[in-house]
Amino acid sequence: MSNRYPKYAKYSKDAKSKKPSLYERLSTFFTNARRILKIANKPTSKEYWTVFKIVAIGMVILGVLSYIIQLIFSVVLPVGK
Repeated sequence: MSNRYPKYAKYSKDAKSKKPSLYERLSTFFTNARRILKIANKPTSKEYWTVFKIVAIGMVILGVLSYIIQLIFSVVLPVGK
């Protein structure tokens, strides 16, 4: 690996394949979590309303579909008669 890209040295073929310690893994996890929380933002009320509408439409569709399936199996195809 050349010296022009030192941050990619860990991906080279001659890099050691040593498993990182528990401390290193936890440190990396918390660093990444802090970075994500720093760039995350709170959704607006318009975004909340959009998500609510999508979820409500999905619940209605699933309810109607399950009702139709129940109706088919209880009226059209009675089991045990």
